[in-house]
Formats: sequence, structure tokens, C-alpha cells
Amino acid sequence: MSETETEPEAVETTAPVERDGFQNPVLQSLRDLAAELPGVKEGTSCVKRAFKAGNKGFLYLGENDSGRVDIMVKLDESSEEAAKLAHDDPEHYAFGDTHWMTAKFPSGDTVPEGLFENWVYESFRLQAPVELREQLNAEDDVETDD
Repeated sequence: MSETETEPEAVETTAPVERDGFQNPVLQSLRDLAAELPGVKEGTSCVKRAFKAGNKGFLYLGENDSGRVDIMVKLDESSEEAAKLAHDDPEHYAFGDTHWMTAKFPSGDTVPEGLFENWVYESFRLQAPVELREQLNAEDDVETDD
């Protein structure tokens, strides 16, 4: 997002999350990951699927009929890496002053696997209310104790 852009407003839907919602397997994997985070609701914002924690969006995913893929996450700790990626590959990435990373992949371009998963967690932790972040941290502690 540019410095004049604001976070898109997500419209909450009452429909359950459909597991086969995206043609692109990377998008579907990110959708599944977001749906497993505590307190996440899926809605829409413009033509993208919006994932909110509390009242704040942290992940936006889009895929059109031609196969173009769009991904947006808010970053902080990974800002330097994201800015470098946007500088090195401006055709696919943009990183704005408000720390939103936007990735766009035209139909036929490969969406890199593994790049966005950590960014989804980072974005969630930045945008989610304290109680949801604490719940995620508690779940992480239980998993590491096993």
C-alpha cells in the first residue's frame, strides 16, 4: 500500500470457510493457515478474501479468472527483507511506507512456496488484539512442549 492508502475494510461473511476456495495451491495453503489462527474471521474486501483478527485485517488473498494471484500482509520484523525483495523484483512485489507487502503474480508465474507462511504469522501478531496473540503464543508453547 502506498502511504496514502489505508487498510481495506473487510466485510464479514457468515459462510463457513470453504477448503477448496482457490485454484492456486499456495493461496489455498495460506488460506488454510490463516483459518487455523485463533479468532480469525474470513470476509471480503473489494475482490479479495480478507482475514481479520479482531477488527483488523492481516491477510488479503486474491485470484482472478485469468489466474493472477495477489497477496497482502503487514510486516514489521521482516520489513528490511520485504523492501529488498520489492527493490530486486518490482514486477512481483511492492512494499509501502505503511509496511504492507503486496505480491502480484500474473497467470503463469510461479508463486514461491514457503515465502509467505512466516509473514502470515507476523502480520497476525501485528494486527491481532492482545488476547488473540496470547492465545497463539500459548498454542505455540503447547506444541513445543510435545
